[in-house]
Amino acid sequence: MEYSMIHTKQKPPVSSSVLGVIMAIVVELMFFGGLISAFVLAQAGQVEWPPSDQPRLPFWFTFGNMLILLVSAYFMWMAIKNAKEGRKSYALFITLFLGILFFLIQGYEWMRILLFGMETSHSLFTSFFYTIIGLHGFHVFIGLMLLGYVFYKIKQLKEKDNISNYILTVGIFWFFVVALWPVLYYLIYWVR
Repeated sequence: MEYSMIHTKQKPPVSSSVLGVIMAIVVELMFFGGLISAFVLAQAGQVEWPPSDQPRLPFWFTFGNMLILLVSAYFMWMAIKNAKEGRKSYALFITLFLGILFFLIQGYEWMRILLFGMETSHSLFTSFFYTIIGLHGFHVFIGLMLLGYVFYKIKQLKEKDNISNYILTVGIFWFFVVALWPVLYYLIYWVR
């Protein structure tokens, strides 16, 4: 009797997939922290930032796009909540849809900025812009791939715990992507 009590298999408090995503996010935070620090230091060393001879970034257009991304985080939270309660919902699909919409609008913005002549070689500001915003866009793309995979995968799963874990894991990454964007928007798009 004592032997069976000692060796019973207990469920870990945090799944290995969630722990792995949290560890990856910590690394990404350090990476983006380094980029943001370099951007702030470069900005402090300039008399005029951004340079006056370059096109202005679409402040309000991007602000509206940021709202789309923030709303997607709400639906991601709803998807996690519904999965934990064992209820089916369209929240994950709406999150995926809004994420794709954000990504497409961001791509359209980049095309317009390139047509206005803002290239990476134009200034130090444009180099930082394309590096930081481009890397965020890459993370959005990864998040969309993960959301799409989970959306496909949960249709095959029957166990409530596995579905909840899949959605929670991708949700944590999506929250990171969403939370990072307002910081980048403030630092880069906010014209001083």
